[in-house]
Amino acid sequence: MSGDMKGMADLLRSGAVMLSRSCPECGTPLFQLKSGEIICANCQRRVVIVPEGEEATAEAGMRLESVEEVIVEKLVTLGQAMSRESDPEALRPLSELMDSLLGNLERLRASRTA
Repeated sequence: MSGDMKGMADLLRSGAVMLSRSCPECGTPLFQLKSGEIICANCQRRVVIVPEGEEATAEAGMRLESVEEVIVEKLVTLGQAMSRESDPEALRPLSELMDSLLGNLERLRASRTA
């Protein structure tokens, strides 16, 4: 009996349930232990199954995080440009842009905590 088959047989004997899903790494069937933990018999890795809706939510959260990073970078660059500028008329559009970016950042952060 191969190592994979022996490992699967041992899991079944210990009360684990073979699932219809397979390991994303090696393709071996996944097993759910009595504890609820899901593992691959071949890789011996713990596997987390994320429902499709939750996956989209996590992905959207990562995208919002990267947008936040870009806004913060732009605010830093804009702040540096403002510190070099002495003409009040040239500062006005920079100030308006900074106000807009800060508003966007505030709304973005509020949407993530809501």
